[in-house]
Amino acid sequence: MNSPAQAESLVTEQHTTGFDFVKIHPGLTRAEFDALDATADRLSMRYAGHVPDAVGVPRALEAGYWTIDHLDGYMRTLVADGAPVDLSGPGGFFGIEFVPHVDEAKITTIARATRAAGVWNVPTQILMENLANSQDPDVMAQRPELRYMPAQMVAGWVQQKRNFLTQNPSAENRRRFIEVRRALVKALHDAGAGLLLGSDAPQWWNVPGFSALRELEALVAAGLTPYQALETGTRNVAVYFGVADRAGTIEVGKQADLVLLEANPLADIRNVWRRAGVMVRGRWLPAGDLEARLGEFAANR
Repeated sequence: MNSPAQAESLVTEQHTTGFDFVKIHPGLTRAEFDALDATADRLSMRYAGHVPDAVGVPRALEAGYWTIDHLDGYMRTLVADGAPVDLSGPGGFFGIEFVPHVDEAKITTIARATRAAGVWNVPTQILMENLANSQDPDVMAQRPELRYMPAQMVAGWVQQKRNFLTQNPSAENRRRFIEVRRALVKALHDAGAGLLLGSDAPQWWNVPGFSALRELEALVAAGLTPYQALETGTRNVAVYFGVADRAGTIEVGKQADLVLLEANPLADIRNVWRRAGVMVRGRWLPAGDLEARLGEFAANR
């Protein structure tokens, strides 16, 4: 995309093709985004995704993003007024370079503004913690679920993590990056802004399916109760898509899609890993069958 006219054309093309929303990626100019926004509004088409640096979260809220992914752009909005930092620059990986200049008093304000705008967020917190934490990548490579991923991909993740730690050598800054994001997740929830479960799998250590369980743990680490974390992948999803009358909770007459666990996740969110079986469209799949299928998959990956 290289002009407002092309932005308008691409949105129109996507709408004509039959897509129901547009995914926003980084790099749009403000003029291109404004053209996209105006065209999407005219066509009653939603959009979601990243918040380009030239757009910023305040404009994204004003425009009415369907969802913001990865809390993209929020770190920039938290920079203290008058801080000696160039806000016109990218700020590193999801604003990690802005962390030393963050004014946490701004978190509540932007969380409330998000709620007022009716904009939802998919934090993908585990995606960020996988890279920013200080865990040895060789140790991370021993996670059980990684046996389902191609060895070459896992090796790439190990090297990528090493590169990230080299490029961001301050353990304190990385820790603060995680903690500020956790505080933002908690503030968004407390303000009543919608949160949805997502991990961006198969990006950066996130194995599809398993990474959602790790994201639940990350949400609890951010201060949500296990129940509140579980809502992000159940009730909240149904509300977001407007299908709460038939999905999202276990009730008579609703879709028979659920996971049965061996222990109570409200007592310990880690119990989501203790799967007894899965009900999919009314068909029961016991844990033994699932493990057998996964074993075949791992052997043939």
